[in-house]
Amino acid sequence: MRRPGTLLRLGALLAVGGFPAPASASWLDSDFYCRVYGCVVVHDGFTFDVYDVYRFSNGGAVPPGQPLIAWSGNPFQGSGTVNPVITGTRTEGFYAAPVREEGVMLGIDTNGNGRANIEVGDDGDGVLDAGDTLSPFTLDRRTEIVAEETSAQRSFYLSSRTDFYLAAEVIITSPGGGLSDPSALDQIALDYRIRNAGNDDGMRFGQSAQSNRWRSFNIDALGDLYGQPALLGEFTGDIRRRNARTVAEQSVRFDYVYGFEGYDLSMGAGLLSYRIEFTFINR
Repeated sequence: MRRPGTLLRLGALLAVGGFPAPASASWLDSDFYCRVYGCVVVHDGFTFDVYDVYRFSNGGAVPPGQPLIAWSGNPFQGSGTVNPVITGTRTEGFYAAPVREEGVMLGIDTNGNGRANIEVGDDGDGVLDAGDTLSPFTLDRRTEIVAEETSAQRSFYLSSRTDFYLAAEVIITSPGGGLSDPSALDQIALDYRIRNAGNDDGMRFGQSAQSNRWRSFNIDALGDLYGQPALLGEFTGDIRRRNARTVAEQSVRFDYVYGFEGYDLSMGAGLLSYRIEFTFINR
């Protein structure tokens, strides 16, 4: 999960499942600790992470304002880590992410309209690297650098049998200097929202989920998440509404968009690589 580039970390590794849930209900309905104490489930449509209110190490409940307990050995279906997906699909969102010595595709805007008039000649791999070419151009007050895709849209799915806060932190993973200055994160806009129901690649979600339980807080840029986890918003009650065959039916989708339109040539050369880590906190 600690791949250079814009990266999201969601929870811990899971064991391969083998838990026969009743045909009439999902394991979110039947698990004792989720039913009695409460839990949060985050998933990508294939793999599930569970965050418990109950403290298995010494008993009792997680105090309000403290992170929920990640159940890293849960027996439910799925293996590996939960990954963000491209919004509206169940396609893993990092399959085409730039890796070391690569970057997002850029272009040159010569007339100030926010779109590339001079495009990079790609060597065929879809990322910016040493094999690409760029035609000569003249600088004036209107010349800007622009991203080929000015935003990235990602999602993951949430359900719960408790109320909770959703928090996130941005961690810079590139070497220091240049664009790696934390102030560069202020130029990356962040928007996010909840989708209550839908159908992504044949997976229906939200039919047995509560709507209007989400309240957003005021986070506008990735710079707001740097240094320590910041609260994005809260769920004021259970997301799960009633028994259902699958957890997906009891889930809502969390969508987030981060944009690169704030960068320009005055920021100089360099590399900015970061990851986003989401945290679930007892309310």
